[in-house]
Amino acid sequence: MATVEPDITEIDVVALTQRVGKWPAGTRGAVVIDFGDDKMVEIANDRGETLDLPVIPVGKLELVAAYRYEGDDER
Repeated sequence: MATVEPDITEIDVVALTQRVGKWPAGTRGAVVIDFGDDKMVEIANDRGETLDLPVIPVGKLELVAAYRYEGDDER
């Protein structure tokens, strides 16, 4: 049985599966722009202040929590 990769899109919480720049694997962030195969991820501190906005290939991301807008039937 084939596994289905989760669809990562805007406002989802993700974790890095490997180091990206100065951010180690396991760093969490929120997808702010969905470019298809690449995602812009906001990495913030515990006060919600943006620390970085790297664009990361989806293959280096793991879905932690998926969110959707009310009435969004696409997921």
